[in-house]
Amino acid sequence: MEARLISLPLVQLARLLGLVRSIEPVELQDSRDWGLLIRGRGFTRLLEQELLHAPNLIRPVGWSTPRPITFRGRQAAVTYAQRLGLLPRQKTWSVSASE
Repeated sequence: MEARLISLPLVQLARLLGLVRSIEPVELQDSRDWGLLIRGRGFTRLLEQELLHAPNLIRPVGWSTPRPITFRGRQAAVTYAQRLGLLPRQKTWSVSASE
């Protein structure tokens, strides 16, 4: 499946307007990395990586090239989405009763 990119401010605006149906971590085909897939009413997009504003940064690919934000694992993607408020945080934790 191919998906285009969407920036974080547009995702937050779409959530505010009720256009986002779900946000889920997905494994990218070309690598072992994970990304955040935003499914909305009439669109399916990957969350775009924010640009670094450092003029002296050296990278093999152009720093301004659009690319999806990637994570090493599924849990890292979920944690990032929870930290931004895109996914609900965990409300309960199990605790052992032994002392």
